[in-house]
Amino acid sequence: MTEHVLWYRRPAETWNGALPLGNGALGAMCFGGVADALLRLNDETVWSGSPASELAAPLVTADEARDALAAAREAVADGREDDADLLVRRLQHRHAQSFLPFADLRLRIDGADAAELTDYRRELDLRTATHTAGGGLDGNRVHHRTWISAPHRVLVHELESDDPIDVRVEIETPLRELGRVENDTATTLLVQVPSDVTPPHDKVDEPVVYEEGAAAVRGALHARILTDGTLVRGGRVLRATRVTVVLATATTFTGMGRMPEGTERAAARRATELVNAAVSAGLDEVRTAQLRDHARLYDRAELTLAAASESAELDTAERLRALGDGGSVDVACDPGMAALLFHYGRYLLLCSSRPGGLPATLQGIWNQDVRPEWSSNYTTNINVEMNYWAAHTTNLSETEEPLLGLLDALADSGAETARRLYDAPGWVAHHNTDAWGYTQPVGDGEHDAAWAFWPMAGLWLCLHLAEREAFGVTDRAERLQAFRLLRGATAFALAWTTVSDDGVRGTALSTSPENVFRTASGASAAVSESATLDVVLLRAHLDAFVRAAHLVGQEDDPLVAQAVEARAELPGIPVVDGTIAEWPGGREAVDPHHRHLSPLVFVYPGTEPLTEDLAAAASRLLDLREDESTGWSLAWKIALRARLAQPERVVALLELVFRDMSVDRGDQSGGLYDNMLAAHPPFQIDGNLGYTAGLAECLLQSHGDTIDLLPALPGALGAGAVRGLVARPGIEIDLAWDAAGAVTSARARARSAGAEGTHAFRHGDHRIEAVIGSAWSVLIGN
Repeated sequence: MTEHVLWYRRPAETWNGALPLGNGALGAMCFGGVADALLRLNDETVWSGSPASELAAPLVTADEARDALAAAREAVADGREDDADLLVRRLQHRHAQSFLPFADLRLRIDGADAAELTDYRRELDLRTATHTAGGGLDGNRVHHRTWISAPHRVLVHELESDDPIDVRVEIETPLRELGRVENDTATTLLVQVPSDVTPPHDKVDEPVVYEEGAAAVRGALHARILTDGTLVRGGRVLRATRVTVVLATATTFTGMGRMPEGTERAAARRATELVNAAVSAGLDEVRTAQLRDHARLYDRAELTLAAASESAELDTAERLRALGDGGSVDVACDPGMAALLFHYGRYLLLCSSRPGGLPATLQGIWNQDVRPEWSSNYTTNINVEMNYWAAHTTNLSETEEPLLGLLDALADSGAETARRLYDAPGWVAHHNTDAWGYTQPVGDGEHDAAWAFWPMAGLWLCLHLAEREAFGVTDRAERLQAFRLLRGATAFALAWTTVSDDGVRGTALSTSPENVFRTASGASAAVSESATLDVVLLRAHLDAFVRAAHLVGQEDDPLVAQAVEARAELPGIPVVDGTIAEWPGGREAVDPHHRHLSPLVFVYPGTEPLTEDLAAAASRLLDLREDESTGWSLAWKIALRARLAQPERVVALLELVFRDMSVDRGDQSGGLYDNMLAAHPPFQIDGNLGYTAGLAECLLQSHGDTIDLLPALPGALGAGAVRGLVARPGIEIDLAWDAAGAVTSARARARSAGAEGTHAFRHGDHRIEAVIGSAWSVLIGN
């Protein structure tokens, strides 16, 4: 089906044309060459640095931090916000660390470089997580197939040729190579990861650092060759019609926030054991297990929309360009592309985030650069949260579990940061982190406070704990874990906030992520007090903490009473001149079209009840921001417009999402690359994952006591059907609709006993109450 396959008429020339595979731990970008097949490989544990990176000198002392904060508070009180911006820079440490590439795998056919390639096709089948590429080389048909198994933790690349060929299997790494062991059937590569990588936005030409004796990840890649040809040491295969490479990686990484342990040779033994176990099991059995495992997750949900009649004749890049043939993008001419991108988002999430592993980074599990943009790590002021917005609603709740591990790491390291920088209990995190749980403000004292000073990351991340409870996916152990994390973040929040003379609680130093306002002197500044995002996060967080305490029988904890009192002291969400105010006093934004929509977190991903006035004010702020923006911001705007039940505004945003990014549109205009990855630009996976969440919000909402069916269906999608969406408190929904947007059939079932009971459903003016159990209940239709 065209809604589940990406295909192309030529190999990829750049990374933004290559196609992704992943099993949550091992990722590959497949370029699809026939004579020269390139796979760029990532291992989720290949990160520069270690937990010791957060202790690197110079550290801000407690005395320095206390003096800087006091001076900054005084500056804000005096109306000298631009001075406050400079003062909070004194809190900045260095930088978080980077997610890095591991190696390149190539299969080269000797003497075929100049051969004419005919009848070529490459494709990525999302249903089977399989990449294929093939074509004729001077009359010889050659076919490649690549897949990665989660159960067996190996990558398998298969080459088949009609005629015997000579093949070279080559493995290279951009990391420091510590050695390699080669024999006739296998190659083992040993590597060291840098001990420090400065992000390119800090210093453009800074070299990566391999410090002798420093704690750093070491790793190994083991690749074994199976063939009907003759094997020669060094990856040479002679006169073969079949060449299969079975590959695994392992490192000395021991867990988020924990020091690496062991040696590269121990890692090599683990990688070799994985490959040998897969070969011993038989690759047919490994493939069967891989297909079964992938289908278990991917097949839970599906969106069906009509594809254009000519879509089967066009490759994916051609279909993308055809949407804009009329000058502006018209999604209605091929709604199937909207379904394809929806499925792609779910595919990317399950390929880059699995239980027991690390969360999806800014680029999921795929990165080719040793100094990647924004370190390819975790930006916590929107981006890592957006990666998981679709996890529950599109039936992939377990993909969010790695985020809990990151929260644990942040709580551990963030306790010291809270004590030293803020003289506060609990734990704190700022706008940027990594696999080691880095929690300090970054920037070397030189970065803009608009993004570097934001001690509220813990509160936003903790909202995911509340959502897991709301969707019914927690158990007793996770509830206890959630309470502990929420309690620590609450302790910091109560210490960080202050109460004014008129009894209103707020934050005395505050930023609204990455945005700045005009000061009274006409300058620009970021630091004020009680930015609306702070108020929104505090309201939601304190509510979540009190609920969590009751769930685990800790309602008598003294902090619970303090949280209840503090919640009553928080102001309402401010509305000034008919719009949501981003800062107190209705300050004017220097950039009125800024990509961040932080004041609207209460609309989405928040679930706060929307009064008519709040909804109108939120809509007005979106109008003032306008539609044009980066890829991830477009996805957020889709979700916000959907929550506000504005399907016509969703259509306008879809026209921007589906722009062809082979055209240079500047650095603040998003769209899609040929491989359907979303552009910030450059590529950020949150645009893909956020789009899937936003489209799910158009089809199903469950923020209050009623489950809404098709609350914001974009008319451009036409008639269609969706199955496997999930509403709070864990109700699975299948529904179909006609071209006019009317529901023609709907059914529901409870995913767990806790979700069973009477539930209210609404479609337009129609309201249905039904008792929902574990079996499917028909709501509308037959």
